[in-house]
Amino acid sequence: MKKKNTVRLALGIAALIVICAVGWVYGAPYIQMSSTASLNTMQPIQEEQGIKRMASVKDGHLAVYDGTEWKPEFWNGINMGATTPGHAPGELSPSKEDYLRWFGQMKDMNVNVLRIYTILPPYFYEALAEFNSGRKDPLYMLHGIWSPEEALMGENGQPRDALQEDTIEQFRQEIKDAVQVVHGKINLKSNPGHASGKFTADVSPYLLGWIVGTEWDPYVVKKTDDAHPGMKPFAGTYFQASADASPFESWLAQMLDTVAQEEMKFGWQRPVSFTNWVTTDPLTHPNEPADNEDLVSVDPMHVSPTEQWTAGYFASYHVYPYYPDLLRYEEKYQTYKDSTGEINPYAGYLHDLRAHHQGIPLIVAEYGVPSSRGMAHFGPVGRNQGMHTEKEQGEINADLYRSIYDEKLDGAVMFSWQDEWFKITWNTMDLDAPIQRRPFWRNMLTNEEHFGVIAVEPGRSKEDLIMLDGKTADWERKKNAVVKDYPQFSLTTVHDEAYVYMMLKKKEGSWQTDQQPLDIGFDTLDGGSTTSDKAPGVAFGKGQEFMLRIKGANDSAIYVNSAYDQHTWLYGSVQKLLPWKQEFARDGSGIFLPWKLPTSKELYLPQSKKKVPFEDVEIGIMKPGITDPDSPEFNNLADWYASGDVMEIRIPWMLLGFTDPSTAKVWRYPYEAGGLKFVETKGIRIEPHLQPASGAQEAAVEPVQYKWNKWEKPEYHERFKQSYDILKQAFGEKRPPKS
Repeated sequence: MKKKNTVRLALGIAALIVICAVGWVYGAPYIQMSSTASLNTMQPIQEEQGIKRMASVKDGHLAVYDGTEWKPEFWNGINMGATTPGHAPGELSPSKEDYLRWFGQMKDMNVNVLRIYTILPPYFYEALAEFNSGRKDPLYMLHGIWSPEEALMGENGQPRDALQEDTIEQFRQEIKDAVQVVHGKINLKSNPGHASGKFTADVSPYLLGWIVGTEWDPYVVKKTDDAHPGMKPFAGTYFQASADASPFESWLAQMLDTVAQEEMKFGWQRPVSFTNWVTTDPLTHPNEPADNEDLVSVDPMHVSPTEQWTAGYFASYHVYPYYPDLLRYEEKYQTYKDSTGEINPYAGYLHDLRAHHQGIPLIVAEYGVPSSRGMAHFGPVGRNQGMHTEKEQGEINADLYRSIYDEKLDGAVMFSWQDEWFKITWNTMDLDAPIQRRPFWRNMLTNEEHFGVIAVEPGRSKEDLIMLDGKTADWERKKNAVVKDYPQFSLTTVHDEAYVYMMLKKKEGSWQTDQQPLDIGFDTLDGGSTTSDKAPGVAFGKGQEFMLRIKGANDSAIYVNSAYDQHTWLYGSVQKLLPWKQEFARDGSGIFLPWKLPTSKELYLPQSKKKVPFEDVEIGIMKPGITDPDSPEFNNLADWYASGDVMEIRIPWMLLGFTDPSTAKVWRYPYEAGGLKFVETKGIRIEPHLQPASGAQEAAVEPVQYKWNKWEKPEYHERFKQSYDILKQAFGEKRPPKS
């Protein structure tokens, strides 16, 4: 080991001599990396009066130094999560090899800046230093510093005053650790949920800027402001709050000053910002229906650097096209036309945001839509929170990116790089339990899991997936498939971490579902109905919780027994937001309802003085299509496909009532249980019925008894979504900063 390190040291010294010589020839020093790997950087560094800078605010733009002058850019960015399937985010599971692979793919996509949210393990920084070593076009980084959310919200979830000493100290310590991590000068002790280890890779030459904190809870902001009326504005060495700053804004100025003080210990300055979002923006929204969405303001213009901080300051916001509701209902945004002449509420909001932040750079640090089968919110001009194909995702995100540029902002950092299985969203989280099992399966109905341009799919490789394409080779590779023979067809069933799959192969002729519908019942619990109003003439052997009808391209859906339907139970029987009948509560009534998710509660628009009724979306509609990504007809939202004598179907686990398929958990009948409670099922009884052409009564048939082994380690692989290439092209368009 000593000999190996000696060789590395010798190579590092030799490299340093060459790099310094080259650097001074070009008129600017280059910084030698302090990593144990002795890597070098080609990033020019300007040093004046003992202060090093490679990024700075120049003429209101974020610029980097090229060795002779400062070059402003419009920054194409991507946000990257901190975990992989089977792991909670605090476990920081990606490997160094993952990071190196991702960095190359990001650069190929024309990404020039990566944003991370918190301190990552040492090998992340080692990988970034190694990847950028010798590159004249490095992958820059925006480094987040996680705010002490638990301290801000308190143990009981109640908002706390941010100016409490314990909160300030926790935040300061996180800032100190982050700065030392970036400079490769700290050894962090093991701490659950946090990165730890010896950090030796100095990646400071690639740090474009700091983004401090997380999306601020408006009630924490209000609690802080109310607790300190008349508070004197913060005045630090490097950052200060203005005379009209709120106490919360003074707290933020104090935290930015801490970042600056810690950076100056290393002789560095660089642009600094804090996270903000539409909920706490400084604009007024008279038609926003939710009180908390326009309750308080956190204004970046109330914070500024002093003359001692020459690298400058910028504003960063998370801005999505579908939330909050002001983007859908604010009247002036519904008529705003963008540079192409199209109605574009998103651009209208950005226009106002840009106008407010005069004189400082402004970036959108999060934006995007998911390529998910589920949806959580409708947005204007079709930019919904979900139910987009991968192609639609790419096209919408490219349009959002261009809007950000056209409205004269300085950067667009898309969310996100990879799909993350642990994520939750408001309209599925109560059905997605237990919490600790969420990373173990891919919930296709949770839109938050599907924002990535990298699809993270079940199976060790593409060859492990079942493709809906009319071909059977993938089925033949499945050794654990359950096959059952029926008079007119055979039924094969398999599963993975995302779906239950079925292949029905006809013995004679082709599938003509528009003439001869296929009805399939699914039974996971005692109870249910042996008849269904959606399948007249069919008698099931036992009570069913769900029933699938494949009838044609535009008339196929999965339905839920009314007594098992958590949607009408909660929003009809309990909250009285939907029409409801007492007979819905009887599981044997034969009533099967559309499978729906809520997208919005009832709203009142204060400016328009209008009520907006409760909204939901039918999630059980089953769409035909091919799911092979190599096919020109690829549709990631497809549920079934029939070709000749082969019909293939895939059903997301939650559509069959599963809250955790890895431990075979389903929700109970909510009327009987008195709430959303969960129980282990013994498996799925799958009972298929092909309606006779004559319309005669179809008797019960022997069901498939489908069971599987519980799993503790999900298998997964990565794939470029169609959105990747679309965004690669958009990011590749030359976009100089606008004056």
